[in-house]
Amino acid sequence: MKKLVLFTALLCLSLSALAQDYSIEENKETTKQIPMKVDNIRLIYSLSHYGYKNENAISLITAAQILKQKKYKLPDVNADKLLEDAKQFANGDRTVLAMIKKIKKDAKPKKTDPINDIIINHGAVGEEKYSLDMIKAYATDTYKINFKENKKAVVQIKGVGLTDLDLYIYDSNGNLITSDTAESDDCECTWIPVWTGEFTIRIKNRGGMYNLYFMQTN
Repeated sequence: MKKLVLFTALLCLSLSALAQDYSIEENKETTKQIPMKVDNIRLIYSLSHYGYKNENAISLITAAQILKQKKYKLPDVNADKLLEDAKQFANGDRTVLAMIKKIKKDAKPKKTDPINDIIINHGAVGEEKYSLDMIKAYATDTYKINFKENKKAVVQIKGVGLTDLDLYIYDSNGNLITSDTAESDDCECTWIPVWTGEFTIRIKNRGGMYNLYFMQTN
């Protein structure tokens, strides 16, 4: 099992994102630990510093995503500028450019977006969880997250349009609670747990190439 504290996870992803071998590995399942609570402001500055120092597009994209998600307004870091600079560092990589385009497109909250509607009423124990990650062809990523009893739980994933991603939610007994298997890499599952406990989130890549996705809970 990979141990992914949010900061190290995103930096590791940044270092390998453009150089990793994305060969087809059918039916491979990777279990990942959801990132722990961190100081988001410090994380944004760390990612920005790393991204500019190393001309790393993924680090800047991640910082911009957190800025937009948390709706932070910092005096010396701007999400739109981070994305524009990330485009320069992308060296024409279509996947990275697609990710930038998607983040810009999703910048304005949708009226029906449950993440923005109930962000102050967390379904996950502690606070909302999120992770930026890459999934190989035909692979499965698995997260274990605790959700609260009688609180609306929401899990969203947003890919960059490269493949079809499916989302499945299981309870601690292995029962399938809900799923989103539409032919898209934008998925959403909502449910109301009848007890506080651990739930398994499985993300399956149905395509023959890798995809990038952002996973978030309420």
